[in-house]
Amino acid sequence: MKKSLCLCATLAALMICGGATSCGKEDTKSTIKIQFVPSNDPDTLGALAKRLEPVLHEITPEYNYEISVGTSYGATTEALLSNQLDIGFLTASGYAQVTLQNKGKVEVLLTSVRKGYKVQVEDYVGDVKKQMQAMNGEIEGYKYLGEQSDKDVNWYTSQLSVGNAYYKDANKDGKIDVLDLAGLKIGRMDVSSGAGYLRPLKYLNDMGMSMVDQTTYDKASAEEKKKMIIGVEQQNYGAAFNNTQDGVIAGFWGFTDVRYAQGYIKKDNAYYGKEEAFTKTKVIAITDGIYNDTISARSSLEASKKEAVMKAFKTAVTMTEKIEGTDMSPKDVLYKVYSHTGYTEAKDSDFEGEREFYQYCVDHDLIK
Repeated sequence: MKKSLCLCATLAALMICGGATSCGKEDTKSTIKIQFVPSNDPDTLGALAKRLEPVLHEITPEYNYEISVGTSYGATTEALLSNQLDIGFLTASGYAQVTLQNKGKVEVLLTSVRKGYKVQVEDYVGDVKKQMQAMNGEIEGYKYLGEQSDKDVNWYTSQLSVGNAYYKDANKDGKIDVLDLAGLKIGRMDVSSGAGYLRPLKYLNDMGMSMVDQTTYDKASAEEKKKMIIGVEQQNYGAAFNNTQDGVIAGFWGFTDVRYAQGYIKKDNAYYGKEEAFTKTKVIAITDGIYNDTISARSSLEASKKEAVMKAFKTAVTMTEKIEGTDMSPKDVLYKVYSHTGYTEAKDSDFEGEREFYQYCVDHDLIK
């Protein structure tokens, strides 16, 4: 009888542990694992991301959230495919790639919304040449400091910013021409980055140029080198901006306008609030539009978790009260992380254009 009582007590204890949180361990069934792509400094991004965890839990208390930062754009996608993650903040290009190469494995939930740049969506709509002139201080009476519009947009562009000395060479004939940048070291992002790598590849290809690594350039003939720039992978956009400002590289490809996000409004940057964030470089190229970033899920994720994530982020981006123990609101954090000002529900067909673009890069052997 005594043995039976002991056995019952033991079984009861095990049942309590199993039904709660595994005797003190977090119940993984109620945890949603999210990962951001490292477009900004990973340490800064990681610290900001952690601030969102209790906020998302507060909005959807039935779930806990773990937010991390991927080591690369591709690493986040791979983690989704291998079920190590539930949610990934994939670029439109990254989503296009994974849905072409791994059909049915990843599902888009939300598309981000940003405030457009006034120079593009109000002042010089559709006139890229004028936009660049305005951004470069070449239009009398127009002062550019990255002013934002009140208009929400679901697209952005990639731009090539170069140091003033190199810009003079490229503009020597009174024309903007990337052909004059052949042989220079231009910063780029990870190969999955839409603005920092993929869109620039097509832009250069359309101009009869290519972006190659140092080894490929060194092996090329003198004639081939005339149509090559040397793409130097950067750790993140902050590094690309600083390296260009300091003359370590001639310029860099990035979203419009990295100089605003990584210099002018970044409190820990040497160019915070200074016009030199813009005036030490010139914009020499702007690509066509890129669909905004996504919040995507592995397709096998439970529907209830997908719904929770959508509710959590659509709510968090509107919250203006400061997060306890910080000087930032959830809205501030999401803007600081990726300049997101809102989220709209998305469907796979929204990204047909991005898939066509990615396939173009594959068909033209632009992606190695």
